[in-house]
Amino acid sequence: MNKMILIGGGALLFSAINIGGTAFLTKAIAPPPMAAATTVVEAEPLPEEVFYHNVQPEFVVNFQGKTKLKFLMIEMVIATHDKEVLPILEDHDPELRNTLLLLLAEQDSEALTTAEGKQALRDQALAKIDEVVSAHYRSERIKDVYITRLVMQ
Repeated sequence: MNKMILIGGGALLFSAINIGGTAFLTKAIAPPPMAAATTVVEAEPLPEEVFYHNVQPEFVVNFQGKTKLKFLMIEMVIATHDKEVLPILEDHDPELRNTLLLLLAEQDSEALTTAEGKQALRDQALAKIDEVVSAHYRSERIKDVYITRLVMQ
């Protein structure tokens, strides 16, 4: 009978060690509540929604080059975070196109062949478009202006 008690006790002790070891290795035992409260995971903010307005039809502008008359065909897309700007751009399309045509006619053909010249044109167009929008709505509503096609001849 003593042998049976010793064997039963040993089996019980072996089972307890086995269960405890497994729980420790698989981390099934939860960490203390204080440690869990100190690890705060911050969620990344969602990006703002962007709305696009494709200025159509494309612009075809003639301007003076160094030696002869040059032509520029350019397509632009306007980006904004404010959905209310899209109807403003559509309603005032003649004013917007006139402003951009005057800006494009002032450009230097040599400057537009470089990346810096194209970026400068984007910056100038953004400022001009924002002037039109701010005259009818609010200022600083235009996020960016993208040149989607540019051909010079």
